Amino acid sequence: MLSAPKSVDGCPLDRWHLLLAVLIAYGTLYPFDFTLPPQPAQALYDMLTRAHLWTSRGDVLGNLALFVPWGLASAMRGAPGRKNYLALALGLAFAAIMQVMQIAVPSRDATLADVFWNGVGICVGQFALAPFVQRLRAAAYPDFLHDNALALALAALWLATQTAPFIPSLDLALIRAHGRIFLSPAEWSLAAFATNCAGVLALGHIVSRLAPARMALPALAIALAGVLCGRLIIVDNTPHWHDALGLAVGYALVAVLGEKQRIAPVAFAAMLLAMTLAELRPYQFSSQASGFGWIPFAGYLSGNMALNLRELLEISWQCAALLWLAHALNARVQGIAIFIVSWSLLLEIAQIWLPARSADLTPPLTCALAALAFMRLARRTPSQPKTETASIPARNAPDCPAPTAWQHPLPWALAGWLGATALLTWLIRLPGVPYNLRELFVGGGHPAAIALFVLALLWLGAGPRLALDRALKMRPAAPMLAALACVAGIVTFWLLSSSVTYESFLDVTGSADWTRALTETDGRGGGILRHLPMTRLERAIRFLALYLPPAALLALSLAVLEFRVRARALAFMALTFLPLLWLCKAITFDWASTDNLIELVAPHGGIFLYLLLGVATANVALMATPANRRYWPRLAFTLAALPVSWWLLTLGLDQSVEKYGHVFSGQQFLLGPDRSAALATSVLQARWAALYLTLVLSGALGVAAGRWLCVRMDDKNGRQISDRS
Repeated sequence: MLSAPKSVDGCPLDRWHLLLAVLIAYGTLYPFDFTLPPQPAQALYDMLTRAHLWTSRGDVLGNLALFVPWGLASAMRGAPGRKNYLALALGLAFAAIMQVMQIAVPSRDATLADVFWNGVGICVGQFALAPFVQRLRAAAYPDFLHDNALALALAALWLATQTAPFIPSLDLALIRAHGRIFLSPAEWSLAAFATNCAGVLALGHIVSRLAPARMALPALAIALAGVLCGRLIIVDNTPHWHDALGLAVGYALVAVLGEKQRIAPVAFAAMLLAMTLAELRPYQFSSQASGFGWIPFAGYLSGNMALNLRELLEISWQCAALLWLAHALNARVQGIAIFIVSWSLLLEIAQIWLPARSADLTPPLTCALAALAFMRLARRTPSQPKTETASIPARNAPDCPAPTAWQHPLPWALAGWLGATALLTWLIRLPGVPYNLRELFVGGGHPAAIALFVLALLWLGAGPRLALDRALKMRPAAPMLAALACVAGIVTFWLLSSSVTYESFLDVTGSADWTRALTETDGRGGGILRHLPMTRLERAIRFLALYLPPAALLALSLAVLEFRVRARALAFMALTFLPLLWLCKAITFDWASTDNLIELVAPHGGIFLYLLLGVATANVALMATPANRRYWPRLAFTLAALPVSWWLLTLGLDQSVEKYGHVFSGQQFLLGPDRSAALATSVLQARWAALYLTLVLSGALGVAAGRWLCVRMDDKNGRQISDRS
């Protein structure tokens, strides 16, 4: 018998609730066209006073089914029969928050009735369906999920490629429209047919791993029929009879081939052919070459997001399926992964001569990331399922306490990343937001660009933490810390340059004066430099001059508070950073090439801004210390730092900036909506407090994620050393 899962006292939710919350928020707030109504208070009042519980049959069933998994997850946390009422209350609160946020989504209808039906769905899952699921779970094979994690992940990835963008609707008009489109004539697509057929072949091989031999074909048929029927109720995912034909031919090939050993080579060849046909369509080459997009994921920041998401999932599925089949053929997975990434890069290069396509670095990079994820998950999954029916517990096994959230901060970092992305996407569309913030991101504030920007904010804390941890394991530690801090700065530069517009980046780093001076000189040197990416190199150097001071101060603060580095070693680190910081000061202020730094910073105000960085980085390091410390010193330091940071900001910025006929302060430029509408000092202070707390919390969360990565890297190195010995 499978023992009942243990419940963590004091915590009614777990990682499954976090995943469900992300999926529910995605389905509730889609398509993310946030626009605040003219009268938000009146819209909220209308939502709360609308008394009709029954809206429409499809809407009621959809809201009820949306929260049934939440109730199941709540019931599965404790022993059979235990009622987790706190999780029920939190689910209702989360549903209410989602409805309030729908007020800012014009294409959605916010109503309190949806919260009621969400609560009914939680009760159905928690009190009606949970007992049956618990009985099935108790009778199931104990290690099924562990032994088949990779196969289940690949099956879920295939399902995601078929059902994106994952927005179901039980509207009868939508179902009838999809039915008409399904039967209508359409142009034949060889690439789509090959993709569907190869996908079913690979899925058939995966199902043969998950199900017994006599149940594999029926299970595959049920899955394919369920996907086709399910696509009829999914928004922006209309099926066609051509898709059904490709799935049917793939199923017929699986039935004819029969055994897994026969399916694997055919599926591998079909998947590689489908990948090639999809990347080279419409097969009309030109003699004139076009450009190549070197910025990763830039193609996903514009256009139809549903199509971009489907393309991303399709590339990940093809790469993962090819690696799965190669592993089944006893091929070397690392070599096949290198081949797939190289082949994808060659196909993108070939698209340079396809006028209807745009060559991009994103597909090869997506294949590389999918290959890394596959190999990491494959190492955790046994090659063959276990045959034992029960595991024998180890004798005298010590009772280990449950890990705290700060010891495993990855779920918190993921939740913070997604939540901050959604919040910032909503905030920049509010009236009265500073114009320089609205114009900051690529694609007019596209959620994908904001996600990269938030990831850069988290990396501001994770990068120095990783650099310090790795440097302390090397000799000499001080120079290695400076070098690794520069590497972390390059990563931050890449993340920001991929998410922030070119004009906004120039406002911070300045123009390429050095490159212009070198390339305009006569002689051999200038001629050679004209063929090198000197402009991007100068931008990276100027960005590093801005990045290194806070990174160095954060690393030194962590060395004192967390690592307890000795005074002598700490002095060596500080002395190593001193010449770099002097050079950063010269590049940033003395050799500045942007008006924002020259005009906004007060005379001799740089020293106060550096003191502000010291206060903020010390606050981040104090907030990110392990959780077994007391909390009140962190809270007291943060509250005291708010007025101190505002005072230092006031001393560091010029209070009388004259530009374009307007006179304003540096705080007005940074925090105000524009240069003409001046805000009160109290409003500016409130905005600065929100900005300061956001930076401190994101930095602390990044440090915690960096600590978790260091622990994982050390555990991996320890396992490799023990395997060698």
